[in-house]
Amino acid sequence: MAKNFNYDDFNKPQKQTRENFRPLLMAVIAIFGIGYLLVYRVYFASQSGTGSVSENTAVTSVSENYSDTEKNSENSDALSDIYNSSEDSDSQDSSNGTGTSDSEATEAQTSGLQTSASQTSASQTSASQAPDEASGQTSGNTENVISSDISTGTSSYTKDTKTNRTETVMYTDDRTTYQDGFFYQPITDDIKERIYGLSYKTDCTIPYEDLRYISVRYYDFDNQVQTGEIICNKAIAQDLVEIFYELYCNEYQIDKIRLVDEYQADDDLSCADNNTSCFNFRTVDGTATLSKHAQGLAIDINPFQNPYVTYPNGKERISPAGSEPYADRSSGLPHIITENDLCYRLFTAHGFTWGGHWKTLKDYQHFQKAL
Repeated sequence: MAKNFNYDDFNKPQKQTRENFRPLLMAVIAIFGIGYLLVYRVYFASQSGTGSVSENTAVTSVSENYSDTEKNSENSDALSDIYNSSEDSDSQDSSNGTGTSDSEATEAQTSGLQTSASQTSASQTSASQAPDEASGQTSGNTENVISSDISTGTSSYTKDTKTNRTETVMYTDDRTTYQDGFFYQPITDDIKERIYGLSYKTDCTIPYEDLRYISVRYYDFDNQVQTGEIICNKAIAQDLVEIFYELYCNEYQIDKIRLVDEYQADDDLSCADNNTSCFNFRTVDGTATLSKHAQGLAIDINPFQNPYVTYPNGKERISPAGSEPYADRSSGLPHIITENDLCYRLFTAHGFTWGGHWKTLKDYQHFQKAL
């Protein structure tokens, strides 16, 4: 007899199976849900954190870059102080009205001195002979940037001048450093290129070996520290670094210290620009006698405030033009050299004579040394 079909009996195993899988399914859904929430939160948290870090990094980077720029600027300002170039103040040596000062001419004629720089002998004592640039110090210029070439064993410095000109001076093992920023050395090839045909004329009879290149520091008329260049006879190189060091320590103001070659070796132009300088190969006007400047044994200081005064045909002539008020030495105007002036006292203490003492003319800018 056929058994009656019970639908509940057929459906019961399937229902039981669904009920058994329901907790597992719910667990899986819960896990996926939690996982999704976690991933969502981590993702957006990382996005937010990245943005914050990036922003902070950018601020830090800008701050560091600004700081570095500021430091570099300060270092550059400190270094730039010293590389103004040396001053050429030997202009007026002629008593015939041309403005090429011949104070030493008169001195040479009265003393019977015929200049021959080859007769000069140099006895140079140095307070220290350590090459400053080899040790990485700024020797001629705190404003100077020192660079070294290890492969060649040479080093040089770059100096910034008031006119933003740059000069590079070769280093030589024969450099004599007196104090930081004050040294002298033989004439190197780069200096020869700068002076040949100008202050060092093509017919110059003074051997390069008798000359020295000097670098000094000084205070200009704005009371800013500059670096000056001088070429002189080797016999007075030590005198000059000592004198200019004392002037520097006392903040004695000098307008410019440049090689006369920057004025095409024209004394008139150099003096008109109030430039202090030493060597310039030339003869005294109207004679075959070499000037003391031709030997590098004379230097002119602040020539505009300390003019060259002659009396051709009994008439007073003052040069450079425009410096007439300074011919009155009792005027009290600044930068006038008198016997009470530090510059006068230092030069005379080192055995130099002063053109302000001459009888037939006055060369207040001029100091020279006889060998």
